[in-house]
Amino acid sequence: MSEEPVEPKREFDTSGVLARTLTSLTEGLTGVGASERKDWILSVGHILQSIRSGRLLRSFADEWNAYREKGKVKEDYTASEQHQECLQELLDFLDEGPPDSARFAALKKILLVAATESASARDSVLPQQYMKICRNLTSGELLVMLTSFDLSKAPPSVKLDTPEEARIWLDAVARSSGLRYPELVEIHERVLIEKNLLTPRLYNDRSGVTIGSHFRLTALASDLCRYIEAYEESVAP
Repeated sequence: MSEEPVEPKREFDTSGVLARTLTSLTEGLTGVGASERKDWILSVGHILQSIRSGRLLRSFADEWNAYREKGKVKEDYTASEQHQECLQELLDFLDEGPPDSARFAALKKILLVAATESASARDSVLPQQYMKICRNLTSGELLVMLTSFDLSKAPPSVKLDTPEEARIWLDAVARSSGLRYPELVEIHERVLIEKNLLTPRLYNDRSGVTIGSHFRLTALASDLCRYIEAYEESVAP
């Protein structure tokens, strides 16, 4: 008995999906005047959100197409579950509220690094998990995490595991990130600790910290930042 021929996976048209999404955004703006819900749709916030989302998505579409043209993405990669799930994360992010360029940039970088298959295999679940984490961070939290990663490469030459030295970590991140105020960093620090991206304070009065080898980042956060950083290598000629 002859075996049934196995039908090859069809390529997923990512460029087409992006083009259609952009068209929908444009049509949504040009058609607002005729809408019965004109007063609601014509709100300045809604229009601005659509414009900003369109700008971010158009920039990503151009970069994605450039990656494909340069051969950085294998022809059959777009048919993988990993790619389609990561693309869904990106589009859902733009659909959920006012776009945040910092978080979008992180999501875009993770998706493109995954697509090159240079930092992970196409069957890895990590890229989508990394994108979920970034989607659920604020831009401030993301900034503190990435700044801590940068500082881990050349940390201040001070001991940070004593009660009186915790302020040094806050000052270093505030200065390097541009947030300026240690108190502002501390707001984001609390959430990052809750999300297992930053190691907790050592003492009951929350005064001490352990610097470790990642400038207080957990292994998860450090690997996530390293994955985002791999984007810089992926854009090289």
